[in-house]
Amino acid sequence: PNYSNRSILMNFLVEGALIVNVRMQMTEPPKAPTVAFIPKNPFVKIMLASFMDEESSDIVFNVGGDEAKDNAKRKAENLPAIFYAHRFILKRCASQLEELCGSGGKDTPVLINDVRPDVFRHMLHYIYGGGLAGSDLKANAKEIIDAADKYGVSSLKLEAEASLVNATIISVENMMDHLLYADSKNCAHLKEAVMDFIVENKVNILQKVSFKDVPGTMISDVLAAMARGEKKPGNDKGSDEDQLSIMRISDLRERVHQKGLDVDGSRETLIAALEEKPVDWSTHY
Repeated sequence: PNYSNRSILMNFLVEGALIVNVRMQMTEPPKAPTVAFIPKNPFVKIMLASFMDEESSDIVFNVGGDEAKDNAKRKAENLPAIFYAHRFILKRCASQLEELCGSGGKDTPVLINDVRPDVFRHMLHYIYGGGLAGSDLKANAKEIIDAADKYGVSSLKLEAEASLVNATIISVENMMDHLLYADSKNCAHLKEAVMDFIVENKVNILQKVSFKDVPGTMISDVLAAMARGEKKPGNDKGSDEDQLSIMRISDLRERVHQKGLDVDGSRETLIAALEEKPVDWSTHY
């Protein structure tokens, strides 16, 4: 053994104590803990497996095509089509579509003639937990909004609305068409985009566009857009009611969603939901 002499060690004492500095080094890296494989919740996969399952279905839709189309491919897509569905799924995810079915069953197909079969398929697939490709949303945005709005699939409607806003270049020539469409379908996000355009181009618009056909209820949307434009960055002073009145639609929808409420509706409807005030529905139709 390699021992050190006591006389030498005495020279290293600190106030009578010998301090030993020990350094240790591992010769092998530690083994990483085994990560357990946990499959994702299979619910969505199970739901999608039930999509168009004729055997387990209890509702049948006969969706008619649009024979006025000249394009051969479009004609083929829009031939009358049969769709199978489940009442309990529709009741939870598309209540207005389920109500349309009445008390009938598979022996009494539900006729739908106001939606193209390809659009109805997109909607039904979404109801069962599926997603839509961005290209499909972009190509059929208004048709999907119309169908989802009519049959109560609000989340799909908002997704198609967002796609429409992102793909639309608003101009002086088309702004009125977009504004009236947004108002008719309660597309608050699209309406907000048009209002922002109006505020940014108000002088040019006043010279070229007539507003005689615009509903008077839109004045609050115009004022909200103007107030947002005049608000200085970082200036968040004011009451909660003041902040809600100029808040972006996306932010209002997020707050309403956090309360567990339906996020589809006009600016006034969303604010009323947050303030827990009754809505005068006569001003929104």
